[in-house]
Amino acid sequence: MTSNGRLFLRLAACAVLEPYRPVLANLIVTRRCNLSCAYCHEFDKVSPPVSAAALRERIDHLARLGTVFVTLTGGETLLHPDIVELVAYVNERGMTPLLNTNGFLLTRERIEALNQAGLYGMQLSIDSVAPGKVSRKSLKTLLPKLELLAAHARFKVRVNTVLGAGPPEEAIEVARRVTELGFEAKCSLARDACGALLPVDDRTRAAYDEIQRMGRRVPSYLSEDFQVTLLRDGRIDWKCRAGARYFHVTEDGRVQLCPAHPAGIPLAEYGRADIERAFHQVKPCAATCTQAYAHQASRLDRLRPQRGPAVAAPAIDAPAPGVAQAA
Repeated sequence: MTSNGRLFLRLAACAVLEPYRPVLANLIVTRRCNLSCAYCHEFDKVSPPVSAAALRERIDHLARLGTVFVTLTGGETLLHPDIVELVAYVNERGMTPLLNTNGFLLTRERIEALNQAGLYGMQLSIDSVAPGKVSRKSLKTLLPKLELLAAHARFKVRVNTVLGAGPPEEAIEVARRVTELGFEAKCSLARDACGALLPVDDRTRAAYDEIQRMGRRVPSYLSEDFQVTLLRDGRIDWKCRAGARYFHVTEDGRVQLCPAHPAGIPLAEYGRADIERAFHQVKPCAATCTQAYAHQASRLDRLRPQRGPAVAAPAIDAPAPGVAQAA
């Protein structure tokens, strides 16, 4: 059976038999980043990497919870000196490792090492054709890295473009080149610090539609069709299972429902009762949420009720009004 087939069976088991099993956990390995994109407030330039020992303990606990996917994220993950070993450890513990990176530090040797470690998928962000004031993650800068991945990566590669980080027409050009290389192209909608959709103009809507048409097909559980509804109506009716099917683990090891919510219980103490409570909590911020991971992981349970009390909506705590981050 293929790796995709095995994953489908695990997700089907979650949907039918294990409603309180986490589908995806994002695990921060470092806050430090080698870039400073204007729409991002999930990084700094000074923090040391989280120790490999602490991260292995967190990975062990995610395995005890039955987590399916673990995304190693940051900051910039490739700044962590043990990132290849951590990918391998996620794999050894029976979970599916994913990696987010800006791609600047990719080399052929690093790609081959990630192949050997069993990486399942990598996501990069490219926001424009040329570097700009908002983002240096451009096609001009990263095309050599994409060509290295096309030649050597045995894992899946997905390239995300944040609409609003550059001219919409450049986002279309990025997506076109990415699909020509055989990768999956996607775009995400800029959001505020609460995860809510920022205003979108007609040019951006048109670019989104065109990128969606050219994008490679993905499994239904990874689709981002919810963005179509958000663009059309400005809100969406769905049951968010953040904190249960999906959650975020901060650099100090505490659980967030998603990056827009404050950190709470230490992961080491997070258990079945916490997951069940979060599963049933109504999230008032869900109606305008652009958090793709939350939407995707919650899709398994769209027919199950939510009977718990509402959790408080996150308060904006951003560096400046209007600063957004990638979905």
